Amino acid sequence: MTVRKTQLSGALATAWAIVKFTLGWMLIPFVTPLIAWRAAVNNALAKARVGSFRAAVAALDAGVTPPAPTDRVTWLPADIDVFISSDLHRCFPGARDWLEVQGTKDLYAAMLDHYAESGAHVIENGDIEDFWMVGGSPYGQAYDAARLATKPLPGRLGLELRRSLYRQHLQRIVAANRLSYERIAQRLAPAGQYHRTVGNHDDVFLDPALAEDLAAVSGGVEPVDWVVLTDPDGSAAAVITHGHQTDGWNSPGRSNLGQAATWLANSISDAPGLEAPDSIPPRALTLALLSGHLPNRLITVDQRFGTNMRYDSLDEERLFDAFGGATNLGPWILLGHTHLPVFQPLSKSAVPWARYVNSGNGLWDGMVTGIEWSGAQQRPLLVAWLWADDEDTAEFTEGRVVTAWKGRPIARIELRRDTDGRHVRAIADQPAERSASASPAQS
Repeated sequence: MTVRKTQLSGALATAWAIVKFTLGWMLIPFVTPLIAWRAAVNNALAKARVGSFRAAVAALDAGVTPPAPTDRVTWLPADIDVFISSDLHRCFPGARDWLEVQGTKDLYAAMLDHYAESGAHVIENGDIEDFWMVGGSPYGQAYDAARLATKPLPGRLGLELRRSLYRQHLQRIVAANRLSYERIAQRLAPAGQYHRTVGNHDDVFLDPALAEDLAAVSGGVEPVDWVVLTDPDGSAAAVITHGHQTDGWNSPGRSNLGQAATWLANSISDAPGLEAPDSIPPRALTLALLSGHLPNRLITVDQRFGTNMRYDSLDEERLFDAFGGATNLGPWILLGHTHLPVFQPLSKSAVPWARYVNSGNGLWDGMVTGIEWSGAQQRPLLVAWLWADDEDTAEFTEGRVVTAWKGRPIARIELRRDTDGRHVRAIADQPAERSASASPAQS
């Protein structure tokens, strides 16, 4: 009986995916002009928001809280050690449980143990839980249908139905990622070592009621818009935020296009024989990053529609210009969102943004990237954590094991710029015993 019910659920999920994909394909000629118009409007607004983003950072640098709606700030002293991760996209069991598929769920739990024991703070910088992804399992298809049904409902009834749906969804995510939430709620948060920002895929936590639900599973820590590392004089040494605020497809209040693109990609992936173009990174990209074959450059997008052929939608070049380009001497800007780890990346004019680092994500095959902030040296460092018993990465992990999980060794690797700045790669001279509290920062 159980087998027949499972087969029926799987058949219904596949049927729903086929229906979605078929309807989407039929509607393309009609909705494409609307999408193009909306993208152009949103991109124009995103350009205007760059100035607001720069003004908010300037306010934070002066020790002043920015105006609403981005007025939630956590202030921390810059002399602490910090690890910053982003874009984990924790999800429910099934094909959308990307951390499980990529083998980084246990790896990340071991990392949290390492930082908790070293006394370092952990900042999860947005897109941690994923409320946009759907499908991939019978529950995922049911969640999709419920989202579609409740999203247009107005008034108090619609709000409470959506809250109930998202609360149940959060509980499923927590259950599927129990090891990480246990470490956050039981070790990091009680010691004051855990902090959290909001991204676009977890933007439901802009609702104060749902932010309280997140606090209930993360040791009482509610998400904010900014985390600021401050010097004794009150100025900002580093400003940490997810980075979607000036993204025309994903910015707060203007994320319908980003949500629709995620929905379509999930529908394509669930349709038999098809695979969406934005699927999780293959093993080859893990090896490409470690060996220095991925670009260390700022992202540019089409100036009309706010995206490019790689489906990027954050114009880092525009931000670079807004922050003064090569003359920028303000705080370090530490973002996520793009999924690509970069350190002082080059602009199109080959000038580096000397105060910018992006953490990348936790969705590499067998690897998590992030940023360490050295409180002693007041500088960031780009790092990668990966399983040290995989043969194809042995040349990068040898001698760099720092911990283990159920007998599997885990290595921590520093990623540094090439001499010409065009790539970042695993360095060859890292002692294994270095950690967040002892790592020299990249200059």
